[in-house]
Amino acid sequence: MFRLNLHFIVLIIIALTSTMVIAKDNRSGAPNIQKPATIPIDQHSTTALMVRKNNNNWNDFVKVGTIATASQICEVFSHPFFKIPVKHYRMLDTMNGQFRWDGIEASTLWIKKKFRDANAYSRSLSLDKNTLVIADQNFTACLKQIKIKNPKLFNFIKYSFLHYLKDDYCLEQRFRTNKKVDDNGHITEERIPLKKKSCINFNYNSWNYSYWNSTTFVLMLIWKEAHPVLSTIFENGNKVINARLIKRDKLIKQKRLAEEKKKSDIKKNKEIYNKRKQVWLNYKSRKKTLMEQVYNFSTTGDLEGLEYNYWVEVKACILSNGKERIDNRKINMTAFRVYPEIKNNQKIKMISSDGEFYFSTYSNIALERLQKAWNLSFNECPGKTSLF
Repeated sequence: MFRLNLHFIVLIIIALTSTMVIAKDNRSGAPNIQKPATIPIDQHSTTALMVRKNNNNWNDFVKVGTIATASQICEVFSHPFFKIPVKHYRMLDTMNGQFRWDGIEASTLWIKKKFRDANAYSRSLSLDKNTLVIADQNFTACLKQIKIKNPKLFNFIKYSFLHYLKDDYCLEQRFRTNKKVDDNGHITEERIPLKKKSCINFNYNSWNYSYWNSTTFVLMLIWKEAHPVLSTIFENGNKVINARLIKRDKLIKQKRLAEEKKKSDIKKNKEIYNKRKQVWLNYKSRKKTLMEQVYNFSTTGDLEGLEYNYWVEVKACILSNGKERIDNRKINMTAFRVYPEIKNNQKIKMISSDGEFYFSTYSNIALERLQKAWNLSFNECPGKTSLF
């Protein structure tokens, strides 16, 4: 009897144990009502700048740096380079609309160096999706902030650095409107968000960063470690602008001084002309001395002289036309002759000379009259004599 009871107890224990196992198995096969598991996110997705690795696996990316935050990107534009008057940027050279100055190529050289050090693919730019998404978010946030606070700076960046940015649609979320009508004719509208347009467009340059362009510029902006390089690049740009401004201002000053001198010379010459004109008018209105008439006649054919060629007897027997000063008493009367100069059988001019003093006129005057004039001059102011 005892054995029968013991056997019965063992059977009960086995039955209970089996029931528990079956229940456990049933629980393990039941549907899981917990929240569905989310796709694992790379812990570096918000900070790591990932570039395709230099191998045959095109889905293999390597970290080359850190994605800059919106504030860090905006900090780049606090450089003095972006604070000068817009018109001064005309001092810089451009090629196909892109700035060029000494030292700007440091961007490309630095990018290639970093890619090489990280064993990243370097023939063209190739970033992973997370990097592009986060970088665009930060870059867009910075551009929105600049557009609000400094519209002029925003336009300068847009037209001088982001040539692909033809409009500002990338800054705001855009929607399309879907209209519905019920059976009673009531219309309702639903705003459906459109896919955000990226403020980064590397494809504008075919993902090429081998020279300074919008792709190179934006990559350097979203790459935190590149900002010191950008600072040096813009410092070099500032130096070029300042040097050319100094040169331009120097040329402007030289031109201004030349204009002022020209005006001063014109004024001075006008004053001299007016003074000379007045002297001539005074001379013309007064009676001439015999010596003045003889000298005027010998050099102009006119007893009164001409405005730009007349003689003044400054002292007795001494005459001057402003260019020469002649003492009639020093002329050799013995050697003095009056004669016409003839070329090609035509009289060219009338000469009065002793071989040292020389007078001439192209005026058609009679030889006898000129000889009489000089005879009168030597009677009033006798010259030197010689034996032959």
